[in-house]
Amino acid sequence: MRQLKISISDALLNCAKPHTECPDRFITWSAFSIIGATLKNRVFINDGLYTLYPNQYIVLVSPPGIGKGTAINFAWNVIRDTAPNVLVNIISDRVTAPRIIERIATGWNNSVPKIVNGQIIIGSPQEHTCTIFSTELGVLVGASEWMLDFLCESWDRNKYDYDTKNKGTANIANMCTSLIGATVPDYIQDMDKNGKSIKGGFSSRCLFIYEDAHSRYIPFPPPISTNSQSVVMLASIKNDLEHIAQNLAGEYTYNAEAKLRFENFLKSVRANVSADPESIANFKSRIRAHTLKLAMILSAARKDSMVIDGFDMANAIVHMTRILEDVKRVFRGSGDSELALSCGRVEEYLDKVGVASKKDILCVLHRHITQETLERILHTMTYIGKIGSVTQGKTIMYQNVNGKIKNP
Repeated sequence: MRQLKISISDALLNCAKPHTECPDRFITWSAFSIIGATLKNRVFINDGLYTLYPNQYIVLVSPPGIGKGTAINFAWNVIRDTAPNVLVNIISDRVTAPRIIERIATGWNNSVPKIVNGQIIIGSPQEHTCTIFSTELGVLVGASEWMLDFLCESWDRNKYDYDTKNKGTANIANMCTSLIGATVPDYIQDMDKNGKSIKGGFSSRCLFIYEDAHSRYIPFPPPISTNSQSVVMLASIKNDLEHIAQNLAGEYTYNAEAKLRFENFLKSVRANVSADPESIANFKSRIRAHTLKLAMILSAARKDSMVIDGFDMANAIVHMTRILEDVKRVFRGSGDSELALSCGRVEEYLDKVGVASKKDILCVLHRHITQETLERILHTMTYIGKIGSVTQGKTIMYQNVNGKIKNP
């Protein structure tokens, strides 16, 4: 029975850290994506009227050059290098929604041998599980007018009916679709101008991981091949992923501690939902499913027992709590108001610098905001309590309100 001292996701992070500046959370969530993709729909949780699988839509969000693609490609190259065993099924982002459906319907022959009752079984029924790989989310979403609608449906459903051009109606059974993607904050806000992302439900199905800075400074990162410890860790990670593919299957349950932690978390999340912006309220409506999906992945990342324990649930809750803050940041500029995007830019800038004068803000954002617009933004956001002000000498300084105003 496998019980690792360090989880697969932590091992992948430790392996990568000496060799890259990209944010640690990007590496960690890329690791979660490959673990979930390896589990496919072989494991599940029966949750009331639903059966939950470990499929996730993970989207890394940052300004250009921070390391979104670096983290995703590093993690997914690990799982691609497990040949001849094909552990995951991948679809690229440069295809239309109809083509994705056709590919899933065709399915994949699983070449990973399974151990069943002590016997090695080679081959299995056709799989209809996949991960859509998109380091530029705009390419994927822009490939079809109804791509967002399809992605919403495929996150929830394991059966899908569709119409073909020549063969009438067909259906897919045992479908399980995941997504690993990346984009810049501005694209998320542009995508939501027509309201489809939030109101259509796509954003609530996504786990947006936001970072705006590197985790460390490494001017000359050495290749992994030059670090014997990293080479050993990488080989161990590949072996662990193959072990998961061969051995983990069936229903996950929770122990008493996990149940208590989960119940308390749900109570705290559901408090004061009426005061939340639409993006947060919608995400909270699915946070139960997100948390349980991640808890399965965290459990599989370190042990074979099909039990989510208190440690797994506590970690899942920590990650979900952080994502709630990420969703707030990602969707700051969303909304129907003509000032929505500009308000988001001001909040984002104040987050970075802490405290700034009106002149400071305008010097940085003058390409996006006029002086008159900034006056309106500061007046509006101060009035509603989003921004606070303190006087430094003769200058009024502004900062985002997170509790009480801090002196500069």
